[in-house]
Amino acid sequence: MATFSHLAQQIIHHVGESENIEHITHCATRLRFTLKDKNKVNQEALYHLPEVVKLVDNPGQFQIVIGPKVEQVFNAIKEILGERPAANEPVVAQGSWASRLLATLSAIFTPYIGVLAGVGVVKGIVVLLQTMNLVDTHSYIFTVFNALSSGVFVMLPLFIAVTAAERFKTNKFTALALTAAMIFPLTDASVPGAFHIMGLALNVKIYGGAVIPAVFAVLFLSHVERWLKKVIPELAAFVFVPCLSLIICGFVVFTLIGPIADYVGVGIANGYAWLYNLSPVISGALLAGIGQLFVVFGVHCGIIPLALINIQVNGYDTIMAMFMSAVMGQFGAAFGAIFIARNLKDKQIAISASISAFFGITEPALYGVNLKYRMLFVFGCIGAALGGGITGLLGVKTYSFLPVLNVFELGLFSGPDSKMIYEVFAIVVAFTVPAVLTIIYGKTRKLVASPAS
Repeated sequence: MATFSHLAQQIIHHVGESENIEHITHCATRLRFTLKDKNKVNQEALYHLPEVVKLVDNPGQFQIVIGPKVEQVFNAIKEILGERPAANEPVVAQGSWASRLLATLSAIFTPYIGVLAGVGVVKGIVVLLQTMNLVDTHSYIFTVFNALSSGVFVMLPLFIAVTAAERFKTNKFTALALTAAMIFPLTDASVPGAFHIMGLALNVKIYGGAVIPAVFAVLFLSHVERWLKKVIPELAAFVFVPCLSLIICGFVVFTLIGPIADYVGVGIANGYAWLYNLSPVISGALLAGIGQLFVVFGVHCGIIPLALINIQVNGYDTIMAMFMSAVMGQFGAAFGAIFIARNLKDKQIAISASISAFFGITEPALYGVNLKYRMLFVFGCIGAALGGGITGLLGVKTYSFLPVLNVFELGLFSGPDSKMIYEVFAIVVAFTVPAVLTIIYGKTRKLVASPAS
């Protein structure tokens, strides 16, 4: 831990000290900073730190690619920064509205990706056992496994409440109380037309697994809470700010925000489905082919809510099936580099990068191997496009969210219309083509690192 503590101190120093850090989170490989002033960042010094793989300076976030050890570094940084009192205003990312949106989505959805990945493996096991009739669905073992694998996705608004509250600078426990009400099983109240107000038939919907309603509920809460803190005397604020926040937000969310946000989610899912169905083959090839460019530019977290919305609205998703090929394409290129490495160091880097890519973490492969020799990245994209085209052609779907794209999640492709074997075929093609192209390319000409590397 001492090593990470020293590294954390250096990172904090080179991003402009703790006073310059507005917000920090992390995904599977990256530290993601929202900074007050990016001009204070010493990028040259950061590049020379031992664990830093790459820097990605997006308008909305400053990202430091660390790799598999990112959580240890993040924890060390948080330990140094300590618990800060919540600011009175929400975090405001710099840049265009698109970059601010991506920064917000990243802050809300990336902190619990690791948990979702672990749950995804459990879910895959459950689905496989159920599909192959290897377990009694009324047994104790199946009941426990099913609860472990499904509970997170039903209670997802609670996870969103915590991270959204931190992002929007509001009380996370009040946010939890509000989203808990949204997923509370209001049996009779959830029947359409159960209530009549001024001649209008209203129903109180249960928002279990809902993404957009939970985000907008917490966003609205943040504004209401800040307003109440200004008008309620400090002596009474401890009780009456959360009390009135819940009452005001509860009625507005159930009556207005929730239904509208729910329709927005349905619109997004239907819009994506319409575009995809114009030509599933072209859609699959295109999205898979450029999929790892999202990672290169650090905006891949924007795909997460789309996949979650697809699962919630349609009961299945196609975009993650395509992105699985994108991962396997870069894995194949890095794997091929093992056999054409000119020295032991390059071979060791390629082996390490390939292992990470096999588990769905492609940054070491991208920055350590494939982007260093640009044609390898191109080969990976070619293989990905072929694999993505196959998934589109054969109508491959996943029936649960895939937080990390690796072979351990293949069980989630089993379902009512299981085409898991087609997904296996797609990722084999996505892996094999770039691996072979890389080996042929490396054997016929000398690899030269690009100047940018």
